[in-house]
Parts: sequence; structure tokens; C-alpha cells
Amino acid sequence: MNWKMLVLLVSVPATAAGNLIAGRYALDSFTPAEANAMRYLLALVVLLPLLGRWPRPERRDVPWLIGTGLVGICIYNILFFRSLELIPASEAGLIEMVIPAASLALAWLVLRERIAVRQIVGIAAGWVGMLWLMRILPTDRASEKSSDDWRGEILMMVAVLLFAVYAIISKFAMRRLPPPAVATWSCMIGTVPLVLLAAPGLIGSPETLTEASAASWLGVAYGGVIGFVYNIIAWYYCFRQVGVAKTNVFLYLVPVFGAMLAVPVFDESLSGWQIFGSAVTLVGVVLATWERSPRGEEDAEPAGSPEAVASGPTRDGRFGGEGRFSGEREPDR
Repeated sequence: MNWKMLVLLVSVPATAAGNLIAGRYALDSFTPAEANAMRYLLALVVLLPLLGRWPRPERRDVPWLIGTGLVGICIYNILFFRSLELIPASEAGLIEMVIPAASLALAWLVLRERIAVRQIVGIAAGWVGMLWLMRILPTDRASEKSSDDWRGEILMMVAVLLFAVYAIISKFAMRRLPPPAVATWSCMIGTVPLVLLAAPGLIGSPETLTEASAASWLGVAYGGVIGFVYNIIAWYYCFRQVGVAKTNVFLYLVPVFGAMLAVPVFDESLSGWQIFGSAVTLVGVVLATWERSPRGEEDAEPAGSPEAVASGPTRDGRFGGEGRFSGEREPDR
């Protein structure tokens, strides 16, 4: 692996973590629905011209795309941004760490997929770590939490579970369509209810747009272009270049980068117990989702230039959604 590919791989979790910072700044001027409606409209400006390069959805794909749009784009992001208004961005980002383990557990419960004892232990450890991360343990820390803390953490946990549902639905959507195509169609579908929710407030108070701070507009722009469009294209390119197993290893860095950015930018702090809980959760997630690369994956033929990512399937006609669900997730928000 050359240094350019290593930089690209690191950029995926780094830019995904940047959504925490961008989202918090966007909320200084906009509501969660307004911020997300505008950032996904901006993302569509970039993505729609590329849509013709990918296969068109068939009728059987539509229910899955509606599900990914409503759950992963609309509802998840409203809950995520609402939690950012109530709890520190560093804590919200670290709570997201458990998403892969939650996705794997849901696949086990709903899809009846077989998982190893190691994965069960990892899922359990991931959730146990949440007790310290969310300051439920030690009990004296729990008594110090405000009602906003509890509401924010509950909203974030509901968002985590919804993203796990989104990951399951995405598996079926990506059986025939490549991830960038699924992301684009999901974005179009999910943006509709976001616009409907945001429109009354923006129409009734148009000064919201003119009086918004530059930092808020930059947060919206970053979330749409870098945090969503660049992230999904870069992730898919890395996946085709070095394989999904190696690419997903770097996604474990998303919450780490998120906390590292949020603590100094917003002058936040994490207690020793929260750091301990984060470490336990991270170990659990790695145990639950780690899969060795299939033999021969390291020697797979490179996919070509980044532009080729948008051109269609690999030579065997398949995309990344085939095969057993392993709890992996795309790094979009």
C-alpha cells in the first residue's frame, strides 16, 4: 500500500468525524431539519449529474431505497443533530462507536444470521462500555447528569439503533446497486421530508438565512459536500482498491477522530471513566466485526482512477452489497 492510498484511507474517518464539528456549527443558526435539508440539497447538486453512470433502480429496489432514505437520511440525522444540541459532540461521536455492533446484533436477531461466540462477546462488551461512556456508571456520576444529558443520550441511542436498521436495509438495496447510487437515491428520497419539515420555519422567518453565521454556512457546506459526497465516493474507491476488510479497519477511527476534534474545538472534556468506557466499547466492536480479508483480496486488480468508481460494477458484475452481513457501515451521516 503506497502513501497516497494510506492518506486516502485515513481521510475517510477524518472527514466523517468532521461531521460532528460541522453539525454543531450548523446548529448555531439552523434547526436540525433546516441544517440537514440544506446540506443534502447541496449534496444532490453534486451527485445528480453522476446518476446516469450507475444502474437505474428496478421496482424491487424501490422499497429498500425508500427505507434507506427515510431512516438513514431523514430520521437518523434529525435525532443525531438534536442530540448535538443537548450533549457534548465528543460524547455523541463516541456513542456512535457502537453502531457496527448494534447492526450485527440486529442482523442476528432479525435475519437469523449465525455469529461466532467471539462476536457475541464483542457485542456484549460494546454495550457494557456504554455504561461508563454515558456516565451511568459509576452511579455517583449518573446522579450528576441533567435532564438534557439524559434526553440527549437517549436520542443518540435511538439514532444508533435506527442506523443499525439502516445498515440492514442498505444490505438489500446494495444487492444490485453500488453504494454511491444507493446513497444518491436515498438522499433524494430522504431530503423530501427534510425540506417539508424545514420549509415552514424558513418561509416564516426568511431572516434565518440572511442572519446565519459564516460558520453555520460552512458547517452546512462541509456536511453536504465533504461529509457526505466525498465520504461515500472515497469509501467506495478505497473498498475497490484494497478491499472492504482493510477499508473498514480505518472506520474504527471515526469516533476517535471525532472526540479528538471536538474536545479542543468546543473546549469539551471527557472523564477518565468515559475514556475507559470508550476503550471497552471499541474493543467490543472490533471483536464483533473484525473479519480477515478473503484469500486473494490483497491481490485484487485496482479499480483505476477515482472517476472510475462512478462508472459501474466490477468485472464480475457485483457490487459491495453481496454476501454475508458483517456489521460494516458506510461512513456517511
